[in-house]
Amino acid sequence: METGLQQLGKAGALTLALLGTTSALAQSARTVLPQPAPAFSGTIGETIQQSRPGSPHAVRAPQGAPNILVLMSDDVGFAMASTFGGPVPTPNMDRVAAQGQRYNRFHTTGVCSPSRAALLTGRNHHNAGVGYLSDLPVNFPGYGGRIVPETATMAQVLRLNGYNTAMFGKHHNMPASDRSAAGPFDAWPTGLGFEYFFGFNSGDNDQYWPILFRGTNPVDPSEGKGQMLDRRLADDIIRYVHNQNAASPGKPFLLYWAPGSTHAPHQAPPEYIARFKGQFDQGWDKLREESFKRQLAGGIVPKGTKLTARPAEIPAWASLSPQQKAFAARTMEVAAAQLAMQDEQIGRVLAELDRMGLASNTLVSIIQGDNGASGEAGPPGTINELRSIETHDENEAWMIANTEKLGGPDTYANYPVGWAWAMNTPLRWVKQMPSMLGGVRNGMVLAWPNHVARPGSICPQFAHLVDIVPTVLEAAKLPAPDVVYGVKQKPMDGQSLMASLAACDGAKPRTQYFEIGGKVGLYHDGWFLSGDDGRPSWEAEAAAKPPKWSLYNLDKDFSQGTDLAAKEPAKLSEMLALWKIEATRNNVFPVDSRRPMDRVDRQSAGSPRKQFDYWGKDVSMPAVGAAPYLAGRSFTVRAELVLDKADASGAVLAWGSKFGGISLYLDHGHAAFVWAKSTDPAEMATVRSAATLPKGKVTVTLRFETTPTAAMAILSSNGTEIARGLLPGKMLMAAGNGENLDIGRDLGVPVAAYTTPFGEIEGDVPHVSITFD
Repeated sequence: METGLQQLGKAGALTLALLGTTSALAQSARTVLPQPAPAFSGTIGETIQQSRPGSPHAVRAPQGAPNILVLMSDDVGFAMASTFGGPVPTPNMDRVAAQGQRYNRFHTTGVCSPSRAALLTGRNHHNAGVGYLSDLPVNFPGYGGRIVPETATMAQVLRLNGYNTAMFGKHHNMPASDRSAAGPFDAWPTGLGFEYFFGFNSGDNDQYWPILFRGTNPVDPSEGKGQMLDRRLADDIIRYVHNQNAASPGKPFLLYWAPGSTHAPHQAPPEYIARFKGQFDQGWDKLREESFKRQLAGGIVPKGTKLTARPAEIPAWASLSPQQKAFAARTMEVAAAQLAMQDEQIGRVLAELDRMGLASNTLVSIIQGDNGASGEAGPPGTINELRSIETHDENEAWMIANTEKLGGPDTYANYPVGWAWAMNTPLRWVKQMPSMLGGVRNGMVLAWPNHVARPGSICPQFAHLVDIVPTVLEAAKLPAPDVVYGVKQKPMDGQSLMASLAACDGAKPRTQYFEIGGKVGLYHDGWFLSGDDGRPSWEAEAAAKPPKWSLYNLDKDFSQGTDLAAKEPAKLSEMLALWKIEATRNNVFPVDSRRPMDRVDRQSAGSPRKQFDYWGKDVSMPAVGAAPYLAGRSFTVRAELVLDKADASGAVLAWGSKFGGISLYLDHGHAAFVWAKSTDPAEMATVRSAATLPKGKVTVTLRFETTPTAAMAILSSNGTEIARGLLPGKMLMAAGNGENLDIGRDLGVPVAAYTTPFGEIEGDVPHVSITFD
């Protein structure tokens, strides 16, 4: 006769088995993530002899799910790479295109952060909460600057379905205030589903001396010394795949690769730049014609496409002086070299996947650009991106004097807008202009061995960044989840492109809006509505104007060359009404056409602090967002030091870099202060004490006093003034975007020419205080 315990055990086992079946059904649906764990399938008695362990539970990807490699480069125009008729040879991307399919009507959002949010979530950028640059959040539903929980990322969905997930390169989807050691970390890549992250969080980064993170931890600045950032990213991808495959062969992975090139700074090794010597001397007008001929011959653009005219705001190449031409040609040589180097890294990674036997089941999407080519440097170009981005008043003689240094570590360059326009051939205008195809149309290649009906073909179907996530999920045989971590999900805005690999449907119905900074676009079944305020992308100070509306039939007008608004008033009215519906549905309102710095949400930012304290010489934080703004107003820095010797050297406090920044430092025992608006000697100043500081404990004070047009720097030691000097200005921008405020060192690009590695101080910095008047 069975005991009561045995009977109970059998009944319990049956109940657990039934629960397990229910749970298994829920797991098989994969619509609720994390997937519910199945009920315990064993039996539990009072002793181990009376018990049976359950089956182990592990979340696994569906059988045959492919590896995923998604690469999105930065500021590469539609017509830069040879794959889409451009002047820069990209043989590795060409090979992927020969195995897969090119999309010549693929679209982005028009600027960095929104494009990345759309790519990662499969939702429109305002719908995901990133309607503008994440650096400038505003407290409206579409503009918070962080990807919202209702739009889980591709990485979150794949990881919770049994994938390994890793990200490499540029993450520009969190407000600057989140980028310090205090977080919050929800918007970091590791908070968005990536198990591994190696890269940077800002809009750009120096290619020679980048500030990088692994996970949420800063990378040792000595790591990768002497190697360009693009190569380091590829090295890390290969290292990651080696280790992931060694630990779990057969487990699929997601590699999201966002190299950050060819965003400014345009930097590349001299041997790469030399490859392009003289290849752009013909200028942007002629180059545009040459690219257009290649595009027509290669079927990149359909016959009958119009080569749109150069806007009046962009100077003709012939109008430039010989010195201006030489400078401009060199800027393009450097940009081409940077893209060529990026393409070589693509080749290295793909070759390694092939060598490991992984390429045959890897879905590859290469998106050349998160928007059109950048015209933000305006007609003259720049050797110092952030220095010029607001006022465009760099000293031309100084720029030309640096022509041969372009591409090296002493410049932070971006080419003239004429080249950006040429890199978008045959389209109109450039980045930041979603009303124009030159701002939002980018080349994309999609490849998956044995899944492309016509390898090497060109698909004219309308496509958008939001289509990548649905494509990946269909390839992996996964549904878009209804709930992720208890949060009900918004439906996908994108559509899978998997069917287009079998049969491309260029006439597939589609509606897609565009909006950045008050400029508007709307695609609907071949028609395109453009609402543009007439402000060029480099004129940040221009007053906002109501948009001028124009209308194009892109089925017959690939390049947006013929405005039909006057001839089609009914269609124009229909498109305007549809735009309002789409804008309302996607949290686009209120449309914000203010200049970038006017978008800062003062209410969310709170009252400005007057006192900052730092305890120790190993403190670093982002120069913008977390650190105080050390320009334009009077303040006092008081530093308590303990020096190892009387002739100690190294940084006490450094903010920014030589491209824009300040440093209070020691030079062989002399207290010194450097102020640099740029690398132009006319915009730099150094104040240095005649006497040296003693060994041991000493206090150094910097007094920064502003005047209406400039500023005075006063240095004191233990209460006694030791040096003072007038500075050539009071305003500067900490540059570039990835730079820090550092205590006791100077990471990234240094502000001053220190005699110690990374400006490490020879001693200690127990306390630094900054007090604003």
